[in-house]
Amino acid sequence: MLDAATVAALRKVANRFTGPEGARKRELFAAASGRTPGDAEVLLAWHDVLLFLLAYPESPAMHAAAGRELVRVAAQARAIDAAGRARERGRLRGSGIAWSATTVAFSLPIVEWLLERYPGCAEVDSFPERGDLLVPWLALALPSAEFALVESADGEPDAAIDAGIEGWRGSRLAWLAGRIRRLPCDASLAAALYDSVAPFVVLAPRDAPISRTFARGAPGAVHCHREPLVREVDVAETIAEALPARRRLPARERLHLVDTARGVLAVQGRETDPITYADPAATCWHELGRGLAIALYSARPEWRPPLDSHIGYMLFKNAVPIAYGGGWPFLGTCRIGINVFPPFRGGESMLAMASVLRAYAQLFAVERFIVEPYQFGAGNREGLESGAFWFYHRIGFQPVDPRLRALAAGESERMRGAAGYRSPLATLRRFTRSDLELTVAPGTARACDPGELSRATTAWIGTRFRGERERAVAFAIERLRRVLAPDDPGRWSEAERRALAALAPVLAQIDGIEHWPARDRHRLAAMVRAKGGDEFRYFALMAGFARLRSGLDRVAARTDLADDPRGRRSAAVQR
Repeated sequence: MLDAATVAALRKVANRFTGPEGARKRELFAAASGRTPGDAEVLLAWHDVLLFLLAYPESPAMHAAAGRELVRVAAQARAIDAAGRARERGRLRGSGIAWSATTVAFSLPIVEWLLERYPGCAEVDSFPERGDLLVPWLALALPSAEFALVESADGEPDAAIDAGIEGWRGSRLAWLAGRIRRLPCDASLAAALYDSVAPFVVLAPRDAPISRTFARGAPGAVHCHREPLVREVDVAETIAEALPARRRLPARERLHLVDTARGVLAVQGRETDPITYADPAATCWHELGRGLAIALYSARPEWRPPLDSHIGYMLFKNAVPIAYGGGWPFLGTCRIGINVFPPFRGGESMLAMASVLRAYAQLFAVERFIVEPYQFGAGNREGLESGAFWFYHRIGFQPVDPRLRALAAGESERMRGAAGYRSPLATLRRFTRSDLELTVAPGTARACDPGELSRATTAWIGTRFRGERERAVAFAIERLRRVLAPDDPGRWSEAERRALAALAPVLAQIDGIEHWPARDRHRLAAMVRAKGGDEFRYFALMAGFARLRSGLDRVAARTDLADDPRGRRSAAVQR
């Protein structure tokens, strides 16, 4: 039997590659391989050590051996799922490993993705207390002659589904998702209605490549570590290092990257919008060195924010998913965050974050990065207790509030002078009163924030159009049509026209936009069209667009926005 002590000892030295500790790691790995974990707790710990060794191998032989051991772990998890004691099965639930189950209230797009790509892996488990609201909505998605079905359900969603699936050959979840999609409304409203009463769904990935055990990114050469891991990084130097060109991937591999990201998050009960709504055609892959790669995800045009964009990412180390997050770039500023999956904490996390900043800085012309308090503890107990503030601080992020910046300097000095000292939770909680900032291009002025422009737009509609939003939007679109001529929006695609309608109420407020030079108006037209197509091109066209930036700054300045928290964009990386 494989015991907990052996696994714990191996985990302690898993990130060592040289000297006595490196030798000890090899001995422990050889001793543990081939053994059967004594219980589910040991199985999970062994599984996560193997994932770390697969991401950070010291040799091709160890990499291959860790992969074989993971297959054995999956077989043992399957045996527990099939015939194990209730306590053992319960311990595997929610772990995200192969043959375990996770119960979560997913969004409708994730439910539909699971039904399409992995049929049979998801089913309705139960309904929340507000689930009775689902019954009258189902009535709108059924033939009116079936009114007796709705009446007999007596407000119970389970009863309504049981009555409705008579003769149905699919799952209860498939029936429900299909009915929701037949509501007399568009996709976004249907998704919102589903979210408001979302049932708890049990997801059992079995041996599908969406579990933590088997999820992988694009294949590539394995990087083996023969020297100590990189612990300290010159962040400015890393950000400035030229980003390798994106690797051209066939459509099936881009779809695989979307499946992988959705699956890895779903089995852990998480979602993030750019991955949930990802456009496989827009997904890209950059290899960053040392076996590290980043997949970037852009939402389909109909799900994109109107001004900035939420660009999601997943980091891979030797094709193993090790972290995820997202950024909101706009006019040189990017709110950003990272979540390193627990098995990989103790690896090259600082290098991983620096590599994320490198990608966003170069792809989206970022001058300033912002980390919001959620990322390091505001409403996030895990972030607080893990000391995530100091992770960002070591990279170079500083509190925007000068008083907290001075407090951080004092705490940092104290930690250097007193071995083992850790900041009290009360101090870490004080840091969450301020954003953290990292300036890539010192001396550059901060541009306006999307939230500021949004509130300015609300004020504009109220004062100029007496709150008549339809009239305001129609005016804005017509004004922009004249500005963008001769690039006639009438010839644009539906997604491009939708982008114009979203951007027009903001752009139409720019004074003198009709008198911009022709080259700037052509650039603006191309940028608006890109918002409805290629978001990477959207940012390329926005970068250095001085006339647009100054115009938007003046729009934002028309209302008193100082210290108003309502306009902040949340950079929380998980749903």
